[in-house]
Amino acid sequence: MDLSSLTRLKELLSSGWLLLLFLVAFLGTTAFRMVIPAVAYYARTELMLSMGFLSILSMAFLSARALTAPLAGYLIDRRGLRTIIPILPILGSIILILYNYLRSFTFFLMLRIFQGIVSGFFWIFIQVSIASNTPIEWRGTALALYFASGSVGVFMGNLLYSIIAPINSTYIFPTAFILSAASAPLTYLAIRSNQVRIEMRREERREESGRRFSIRPLLLTSFIVAFIGAILVGDPIYVYLSEFAGISKEASALILGVTGVLGLIASIPISIIADKISEDYAITIIAFMTCSAPILLAMKSYQVIIIGLLAAGVSWKAYTPLSRRLAASYRRQAGMTIGLVNSVMNLGTVVGLLVFGWSYDLFQGVILNSMGLRVNPAPLTLSLLAPILILSILSLRKSRP
Repeated sequence: MDLSSLTRLKELLSSGWLLLLFLVAFLGTTAFRMVIPAVAYYARTELMLSMGFLSILSMAFLSARALTAPLAGYLIDRRGLRTIIPILPILGSIILILYNYLRSFTFFLMLRIFQGIVSGFFWIFIQVSIASNTPIEWRGTALALYFASGSVGVFMGNLLYSIIAPINSTYIFPTAFILSAASAPLTYLAIRSNQVRIEMRREERREESGRRFSIRPLLLTSFIVAFIGAILVGDPIYVYLSEFAGISKEASALILGVTGVLGLIASIPISIIADKISEDYAITIIAFMTCSAPILLAMKSYQVIIIGLLAAGVSWKAYTPLSRRLAASYRRQAGMTIGLVNSVMNLGTVVGLLVFGWSYDLFQGVILNSMGLRVNPAPLTLSLLAPILILSILSLRKSRP
């Protein structure tokens, strides 16, 4: 790490726009996560929806975001679209407040779809803004800090919900509206900076070899990492920890919160390794943790399950910024590539949730005994794609310049 690199990092942070975008990620995610449990509990207790219908709400959001992300990347590559970006968090704020008034499954489903569309556009714009205006030697670290800001927002949203809900649950929606709306002027200030462009610059240093970076291994790797990591998303993991491991709901939430924070902290050094030492080393670490997580989570041991949660959290949080770094660094149409990576990770999450939930119901009550260990086969179904993940990572390493 030379002096000029540190100087560029100092200039980057002192300009302020990057810190503003980190704050936008924090506020937007906090607002979103505040509303999710409120909607879920209302739909479960008041509308008497089954877990299947609750899953449909999550899948509607993820699917809409997955389908929108490539279009967002394409439009960025073609037009830039600087002027419309601050409008998106305002639209998101309106959707959040509407949850308080349109209380039926049909309206919830429509709002989730609209929310996924807005999210698919807005967060791709923010990611491309960071990737296209950050020096390549700090790009992965900047993206890791951006996703870290969102991860902190997840915990803050849950915390605010737990504080506000006992007082008056109707206060949750206007609070979320204010937080989301506050990100609009911050976004405007960030992109108004003369240093920020919402487009991708070509990396001449990476193009000198004349080889073209293949998108297929990156997309396949992204899908499988999200597929296996889907076990951490949504309600199923809480039910799994409670019913299989015998952990109380409160303890499950605490364990997931602590392991999430530890996973976030551990993912940042991996991003620095990718930036400063070798992307290959970082990819290898992520592959090992991704493949080992379902195996560890399948074993009925508190200590082993916690290690499995850590492995899954680290691999997910480390791979997300690394995949965006790879997309931004090696492709001419990087906006489109980032959108595609975002899309396939959302689709991988949807499919992983379906497979894990279906497997858990199918193997309900089935416990395997292996070498004195009690093993639940449901998480192991996610490991079926581990060999393909290894092959796709090898292909990814060979395809890069």
